[in-house]
Amino acid sequence: MFIKYPKIHRLGVDENDGILLGDCFIQEKVDGANTSIWLEDGEIKMASRNKEITEGFNGFCDYVLVQMGVSRLLKDHPEYRLYGEWLVRHSISYNETSYKKWYLFDVWDGDRRLAPDEVFATAKEYGIDTPEIFAKLTNPKLDEINEYVGKSTLGEKGEGVVIKNMDFINKFGDLEYAKVVTQEFKEDNATIFGGNNKHSDTYWEQWVVNKFINVERVRKIMHKIQPEIDKRLNIEHTARIINTAYHDMITEEIWEIQKKVQTMNFRHLARLAQRKASMIYQDILNDDLSVAYN
Repeated sequence: MFIKYPKIHRLGVDENDGILLGDCFIQEKVDGANTSIWLEDGEIKMASRNKEITEGFNGFCDYVLVQMGVSRLLKDHPEYRLYGEWLVRHSISYNETSYKKWYLFDVWDGDRRLAPDEVFATAKEYGIDTPEIFAKLTNPKLDEINEYVGKSTLGEKGEGVVIKNMDFINKFGDLEYAKVVTQEFKEDNATIFGGNNKHSDTYWEQWVVNKFINVERVRKIMHKIQPEIDKRLNIEHTARIINTAYHDMITEEIWEIQKKVQTMNFRHLARLAQRKASMIYQDILNDDLSVAYN
């Protein structure tokens, strides 16, 4: 049966208070689509972050079925549940050769989680890609962790790191990990989650984008364009989708915009709108709407 992977909170919240006391693995956080693989009645099952899937998901299902390492691992350990990241284009730009691969980052054996070094060794043994473990630190300080934030073995820069202390159980009784992400990734997420800085030079442009570029608008554009092409929408249609979404927002919402906003830099507005529309469109293609866009 499908078991959703628990959310990893940013370092410093109640859920991971005290996680830095002890031995901590510092592992690269990969910016892709969260997925899981397990064996059920002798058959390989797959899921996105939110639900079981049987096909598609931007090539993930086909990849798993031909990835012999995954099959061998589950055959040898049918009790294992594998969690990883299907690397497709999202916020971070990686090397071209890093995409369309699956990176195993966690293995559950019933209620027990394998330690990161066990997962890493298992992945290497079975020929499965896995995020790099940068370091194992005892009682690390934030400055020590920050030395690895932004580093990547998959491209010039990374999303951040995940901190795993296998002896840490939080005050709610859960084994919890923590994450530290780069400032650039935070800014990209601000576009997604609707965050904004009132002292920013693009405050009003960001306000408009957060209010009017959403899943519903992008889906509407997709439904309009799909009948005009002779194949299923995919990543190659990104430019047309995001430019049309921006045009649609301007033509339909300008009256509401001008009532609230007195001055506007349309170059900034277009850039931010297209950036957010692109993020939404890619998540729709990946069938991974775990992020709540509003």
